[in-house]
Amino acid sequence: MKQGEVQHLLAATNRWWRNPRGWAADDPDLREAEEAPFSYSPAVLEGLEPGGLYVLRGPRRVGKSVQIKRTIRRLIDAGEVEPRRILHVSVDGWRAGNLGLLVDAAKQLLPADGERWWFIDEITSITDGWPERIKWLRDNDAWFRNDTVVLTGSSAASLTASVKALADRRGRATDPDRVLLPMGFRTFAGLLATDPPPEDVGRLRIADLTGANLAKAADALVPWLGELVSAWETYLQVGGFPRSVASHLSTRQADEVLQRGLLDVVHGDAFSTADWSRTQTIAFLARLTEGLASSTNHTAIAEDIDSSPATVSRRLGDLREAFIVWPSYREDALRPKLRAQQKVYFTDPIYTQLAPGVGLDLTRLSEQQLGMALLRGLEHDEPGSYTDFARVLHHRTPTRKEIDFVGPDFGGVAIESKYVDGRWRREAQTLQATGWRGIIATRSELDLADRQVAAVPTALLAWLVDV
Repeated sequence: MKQGEVQHLLAATNRWWRNPRGWAADDPDLREAEEAPFSYSPAVLEGLEPGGLYVLRGPRRVGKSVQIKRTIRRLIDAGEVEPRRILHVSVDGWRAGNLGLLVDAAKQLLPADGERWWFIDEITSITDGWPERIKWLRDNDAWFRNDTVVLTGSSAASLTASVKALADRRGRATDPDRVLLPMGFRTFAGLLATDPPPEDVGRLRIADLTGANLAKAADALVPWLGELVSAWETYLQVGGFPRSVASHLSTRQADEVLQRGLLDVVHGDAFSTADWSRTQTIAFLARLTEGLASSTNHTAIAEDIDSSPATVSRRLGDLREAFIVWPSYREDALRPKLRAQQKVYFTDPIYTQLAPGVGLDLTRLSEQQLGMALLRGLEHDEPGSYTDFARVLHHRTPTRKEIDFVGPDFGGVAIESKYVDGRWRREAQTLQATGWRGIIATRSELDLADRQVAAVPTALLAWLVDV
């Protein structure tokens, strides 16, 4: 790669340099978002402090590039930043050394005085040490040191390394590590509803799911309970990827192009270093889908797909780092027991549809998405915390019964997913024996009479804690 090639790329793709007011109407990402049958703009890039260095992560196809371009449009339209001071580039497939070339090439194109804004997309695709290179540039390039920088990527693999390498180089950034996840249930339900629940019933932190707060929220939401349950069961099929939601609202059908694209992401991106056939990838996804909500036995999976336990472990790590699955560790004194078998859930229902012919009941999907609602709520309250998978755990009692969700930030609450009406009182006895305040997440049954264990419809519970 040569400096002239980089300059040609920047001039061709940063269209606001020559058309500050009209570029957005011709941008394919923004145009597709504007043509969707709903308005959805997560606040993941709000509150950027000038001079800060931010890292935005999330799965591919979730809309990170759209949010970058919306941020650029907002900065220009509000008159906050001159268009020629904003640079956006995708570095997918680059090498770390090219980042220095990028800065040198941009110096000939951007104003030399004042601050600049850099939006560098898919930086985590650089596998030969991008955190160290960005650190070097922040330390040694007087031009780049004080600029505002937003880096995005679809891998959590280098999160720990980047946090360490970039420490004390984030400027005045507050919440410098951001995560964009598929749309949460509260937002999804609002898009489906013709008469949405009242917004004055605010979100609750998990630790605030007390009997009094649940009773107050339930009293306000009961008139919408049927609609919430229906929306939840639709959500379990559609998921929260914006394109999937748009397809459902427009045609009531799945977006098969998106599904094929996500399978390509798994096989060609997350498994880029794997010597696996596409058939093995699909078989692996099928096996994970079939075992959803159960402890993951790497040896059994390996036997089923003609692989090895070590390879299965590595591939699960690849999926986790690509934000495709998340692990629920068994807890021990509210800390993860890393050597015990973990449960593996997908981050969105659409991933369970990538392996054809695998049937999945709503019970296990509901458990998966309730766990994601808890994770997304924690991420909302503490941006960047999503990849700390020590915060949503599962508990195994001395009698080998399991409680689905506990955690150090739950305030003594334990949540058991039981997607039925009736037949949940045995699980209530298990919860009572633990000493935690218990919540049974039912299908539609509400029972707050017991002060220690409450039965709450999953849809209502997810609406309260999700975003």
